[in-house]
Amino acid sequence: MINVSKTILFSTALSVISFTAHAKIYSDQIVLDKLGEDICRFDYRALNNSEAQEHKTALISRMNVWDIVGLQHDWVIMGSGYHGLIKPGQPSDNTWCYPNTPDAGLPYYEAQAIETNNNLDVQRALVSDNTNFIRPLSYLAHSLGYAWVSGNNGRYVGQDMAIEQLSHGWEIKGNNNGSCTGERCNEKTTITVDNFSYVLDNTAFWHGSVEETDQDLVNTLTAYAINKTDQPKQIVVDLHFKQSTQWSKTQRFDLADSVVIDETFHWPQVGKTEVRVALEEDQRFSDTNSGARFEPTELQAIITVPAHSVLPFQVEFLRSTISYPYRIKTNMSYDVSFTGFLRYSGNALSSHPTNRPTVSHTFTMGTTSEDQANIRYQWDHRYIPGEMKWWDWSWAINTNGLSSMQYAAGASVRPFYSHVSGQFSAESQYSGMIDIGAEHSVDSFDTTTFNNHETYYAGDIKIVTDFAPDTLAQLGYQNAQLVINPVQQ
Repeated sequence: MINVSKTILFSTALSVISFTAHAKIYSDQIVLDKLGEDICRFDYRALNNSEAQEHKTALISRMNVWDIVGLQHDWVIMGSGYHGLIKPGQPSDNTWCYPNTPDAGLPYYEAQAIETNNNLDVQRALVSDNTNFIRPLSYLAHSLGYAWVSGNNGRYVGQDMAIEQLSHGWEIKGNNNGSCTGERCNEKTTITVDNFSYVLDNTAFWHGSVEETDQDLVNTLTAYAINKTDQPKQIVVDLHFKQSTQWSKTQRFDLADSVVIDETFHWPQVGKTEVRVALEEDQRFSDTNSGARFEPTELQAIITVPAHSVLPFQVEFLRSTISYPYRIKTNMSYDVSFTGFLRYSGNALSSHPTNRPTVSHTFTMGTTSEDQANIRYQWDHRYIPGEMKWWDWSWAINTNGLSSMQYAAGASVRPFYSHVSGQFSAESQYSGMIDIGAEHSVDSFDTTTFNNHETYYAGDIKIVTDFAPDTLAQLGYQNAQLVINPVQQ
């Protein structure tokens, strides 16, 4: 069969699940010490009788028929010749021991980025990554007992693997070119990768260089309040309209068509231009690429017009624009299926068959899944007898070594991610305040020179203005209304 390289299997993971001493008993952490009755190596303690009872099957499988091994407080467990009897008072020179601080967790490997690209190219980059993808999955399949997880020209597991694109995903298996020797060596184990999904990561937003204009003047509403009486007069000026913000985004690659928004994404505020954009959940990132928001606005001023005077006032309508490249992280998930026959010499299937059955099993990577497809769930719950419904992870650990299995399983569930990217642009239309100018004498003011002005009256005050709601609507300021009333004396 294939050689297993030990060179990189003992990779250091970034972090490991914490473990509370004695809270759980992982049978693969139990060791046999031959130091005397109830004596264990440093930082280990003797297994007690209830723990031995819980893991009786695993312990007996590691004992000779007539072995008698000590437990805590002078208890012993006896081999299969004694029907696995657990009882007190029997002498023994050996002891089943358990570490005070077990190293039983599955490492969390750092997430790996895949360069932003089209969907198919992102998939291809993933399944072609020998170091971070093909190798750990190959070692996982081999460690679980699958046969022939390498090509005819490969000396070690995971070498000389051929990659083929399928209609629904990708197939990775050992190359069959040339000749091979060994039982059914032409029946290579197949690793199928499919059911790709992408979810937007709302917490990982970047933007590039920002191009932003600062309050471009779009239009100016001017008006003149004329008081020909002998007394100063007050008027109330109210201006109502809807200011607007319009935005748009582009996507550089078709990956955006496959990225799901599973939680409403509020586009971050960038620059001075106020933009409120919310991409609702349960849609694809590319489903919504533009939008507009209209917000009612009201300006008011109380103006005192002196006797025999003209008092000008105005409102400036402004526009700001912003544009910048963006990039948002998108987390990948996919299914990995192992299909092939299991080795006669030993396999981790829960029933440990010896007839070389062909077995197919699917694991889901990158997202939560049912227990059957969840490697981390199965690893973390292997301490529960009877929970090993699919794979006997403790057997695999005892057979291949803890470090080897932590690499094979931990690196296989390493998260991968890419990005959606493109250009974001927005335009915000708003106004300044009602500005009041300097008064003029009525005699120096000639309204006949004005074009396109309307005349209104507010009590004794005459108003001449170029207010044009249709023009403002065309510029993006909807439902504009100018209301001027005299202040009751």
